[in-house]
Amino acid sequence: MDYIVRKALSGDSQQIASAIAYSFEKDYSGFTKDMERLTKVLENGVDTNRFIVAELDGKVVGIVACADCTGRAVTPSKKDCRKHLGFIRGSIAFMVFKEEFIKSLTYPPTTGCIDLVGVIKEARGKGVARAMLKNAIDLNPQYNEFVLNVTDINSTAIKLYESFGFAEYERVPYRFAKQAGFNAKIYMKLTK
Repeated sequence: MDYIVRKALSGDSQQIASAIAYSFEKDYSGFTKDMERLTKVLENGVDTNRFIVAELDGKVVGIVACADCTGRAVTPSKKDCRKHLGFIRGSIAFMVFKEEFIKSLTYPPTTGCIDLVGVIKEARGKGVARAMLKNAIDLNPQYNEFVLNVTDINSTAIKLYESFGFAEYERVPYRFAKQAGFNAKIYMKLTK
């Protein structure tokens, strides 16, 4: 697989939104089974300046987003959520997105937050996430440390992050564990 890892371009919003939707399809299936609809929900909220993408044959197949105390990588609007998912599902989706993506980060300016790491199904297991994460860390020298969170059941991602030197610093039980399918969020930190 010959993929290209690069900084996102301003015209990549739709493909980034699609890569997010399809990378996290299982997680978002409670809102909709239609990932094209979810792509429309996310597209207007994508800040391409915060993304590294992996591209294969002109298609974005993976994304890594780096946020900080000045802003987040994806900020879907309530209006787009309701427009594309309906009033009730859209309102619920917005509440989830607000907590996950829109809530301001309180880290110092010297800390980068790896907001999202996602690879579509067809490109997994090929080193795409590793290459993008390395690129994101290398292209952000303004940060002395990086933080991220991952669910306790995502052992593949945990191993990847540990291979970069990320270490767990906090584990928070998840309030809706039974519905979500995981027990806790693991918060990890990499100090340069």
